[in-house]
Amino acid sequence: MSEPQVSPQFIRSGKGFESLPAAEGRWAPGTLSGPAVAGLLAQVLDTEFGDGLVPARWHCDLFRMVPAGRIDVRTRLIRSGRRIRVAEAEIVHEDTTVVRAAATFYHRAPQPDGLVWTDPRSPQAPAAGAPRLSMACGDGDYLSAEDPSQWLNAERKRVWTVGWRVLDGEDTTPFARAAMVSDTTNLVTGMGTEGVQTINGDVSMALSRAPIGDEIGLEADQFLLVDGVSASSASMFDRTGRFGICTVTGVATGAAVHGPKETR
Repeated sequence: MSEPQVSPQFIRSGKGFESLPAAEGRWAPGTLSGPAVAGLLAQVLDTEFGDGLVPARWHCDLFRMVPAGRIDVRTRLIRSGRRIRVAEAEIVHEDTTVVRAAATFYHRAPQPDGLVWTDPRSPQAPAAGAPRLSMACGDGDYLSAEDPSQWLNAERKRVWTVGWRVLDGEDTTPFARAAMVSDTTNLVTGMGTEGVQTINGDVSMALSRAPIGDEIGLEADQFLLVDGVSASSASMFDRTGRFGICTVTGVATGAAVHGPKETR
């Protein structure tokens, strides 16, 4: 496993959390990025409810910007049965819910016999030693995110992340790391000749297994845009192969982001 390279997003503060500079986003000053918010809620849910289970589904509704600073998270168990456990979490700011999330966990089960269709192609991972945040277009090589202009085209995109972390001084769970990366779905699917011109209001992730190690990739599968409303999907993979599917919906903003954020 690679050594952690990216600064943590939050630190515990009493019963809540304080955001760190790495958590701040690019859409509005003084607000938190989607990956940071998704990672925190997934970390809390996985730690509190996921012990011994397989985290399989994640959904997060990002219906308000989250201000930087103090973060309070509320959780509740929805269902815990013989096969499934479902839990919810929300971020509350000044007594108002600004983000809500839900996670589905399954108990492990015997692998069934039989064959079904699956796409045999696996997205390409970069060579060992790739930058902590890199991107590739079409069949091209992965390049560092330092120069955003190289992504301004209509080719299929892939993003590769290394060592993303949620909490200072605490191990990031594989599920939480995957949730962080899932919120780059809007970036990897919607990056075009004019940058990213939609902002996602949600993100969903379905996993067949946890990522192996701290390197996670995401490859665009589909991007649909009608009347300024987008729906898109991407495949999540690591060096072993494909293991998840991510989807987002979004809306055109009249502004654009021209590249992934380099976290320091």
